[in-house]
Amino acid sequence: MKKEQVIITLMAAFIAGYIWGRQAIKSSPAGAALVAGEAPAAGSAAPPVAVEPTPAPSAAPTSAPPSAPVAAPPAQPAQNNAPADPNQIWRVTIDPADGRKGPDTALVKVVVFGAFGNQETVDFAPALNDVIKTFGDKVQIRFKHKVIPAPHPDAQMAAEASLAAQAQGKFWPFFQAAMKSTAISRSAVEEAAQAAGCDMGKLKADLDSGKWRGQALKDSLLANEVAAHSYPNIMVNGVRLSPPKTWDHLKPLIEEQLKKAEEKVKAGTPVAKLYEEAIKGGKFFEQTAGPAAKIVTDGSPILGNASAKIEVEVYEDFQCPFCSKIAPSIKEFQKRFPNDVKIVYKHMPLTDIHDHAQQAAEASMAAAAQGKFWEYHDILFANQSALDSSNLETYAQQAGLDVAKFKADLAKGVGRDIISRDANEGRQAGVSGTPSVFINGLKYQGPKGYPPEGLEAVARAYLGLK
Repeated sequence: MKKEQVIITLMAAFIAGYIWGRQAIKSSPAGAALVAGEAPAAGSAAPPVAVEPTPAPSAAPTSAPPSAPVAAPPAQPAQNNAPADPNQIWRVTIDPADGRKGPDTALVKVVVFGAFGNQETVDFAPALNDVIKTFGDKVQIRFKHKVIPAPHPDAQMAAEASLAAQAQGKFWPFFQAAMKSTAISRSAVEEAAQAAGCDMGKLKADLDSGKWRGQALKDSLLANEVAAHSYPNIMVNGVRLSPPKTWDHLKPLIEEQLKKAEEKVKAGTPVAKLYEEAIKGGKFFEQTAGPAAKIVTDGSPILGNASAKIEVEVYEDFQCPFCSKIAPSIKEFQKRFPNDVKIVYKHMPLTDIHDHAQQAAEASMAAAAQGKFWEYHDILFANQSALDSSNLETYAQQAGLDVAKFKADLAKGVGRDIISRDANEGRQAGVSGTPSVFINGLKYQGPKGYPPEGLEAVARAYLGLK
């Protein structure tokens, strides 16, 4: 057979297989919903599926229990080059603590979501100088932090430093100094602050105390709410700049919004109300979904202060690879706020696709009967490829359990009723896959990856965590 015929045959086979697969998926309720981009309705017959968290860190299984589980940071999101809808307004709220350049009385506000250390943000930064030179006091630039832990784990720290500089009236010189390079570290950030003329004693104290952490995370939460996923993401009076993200493309958008703002002022809108009116009714995506689900926690494993005001309920499957990736970040989140946050483990064994999930869940509850659930939890997630009966007993020994009691409790089905209750309750709450996270009964829809900034931002913004 000629080379060309081989290629054509392979292509035809691939296309046929793809079409067959799509039809097979559509033939089930869950598959049809997934094809349509929707989750199966609560209470439907479609079984939950393993769902990759966003972003999804990687954590390689090991043969020994991890003493301090750490997940690798997620890869940087790919740029989205789809053109923005020129008529779509987004609810991009502003804050008095925002880093900014230009007067609050400006007719147009250019909000930039970016990150220190991010190459695309660094490349775009010179365009902001062109904005100032061209439009002067008619335009204000506000910088919002869309923190990316990879490849720069110091991005969060740099964001906090910029806010500390803003508090001293030095944001813009700090921004210009820090955006000269993608190389960021504590020393590089301090050099930028020094060059900006900051009070270094105060700035260092702010960094050490984490004074501005909540504000930076609030920006990241807002970025998710307004779908600002690519870097940088630029909004002009609530209208997103579509690619290419260049000065030549940004300039006409600003001119268009300036014209609209001037017309509104002539019609009687106070300048101080222009931005508020511009984004009024704008589109945004809530990071938690209501109404609150009824989640029973009696008998469930709990990590943290039982009376903590913030309860994170996590539906997981010990054989789900995505659950093992977010489990360390969930525990890290609780560790940051030991008095205010508790984690409740909820079982959702996906028995249709994971043959050892039910048995692993029951084994974990046998471990819970000896007060060792979380130790055993970590070992199971570290060894997902080996969850057969003999290994479950080996892990019991590693966790320091009374193995004879463990085996007896496992044989009796200790905790089996709780596992069944959790799975039924989860389906009623609309859990369509694992991992699925709720905060005080509200379904969390933001990023679940490491580090757990998404969870922390939601808790701070919606539930009053200081």
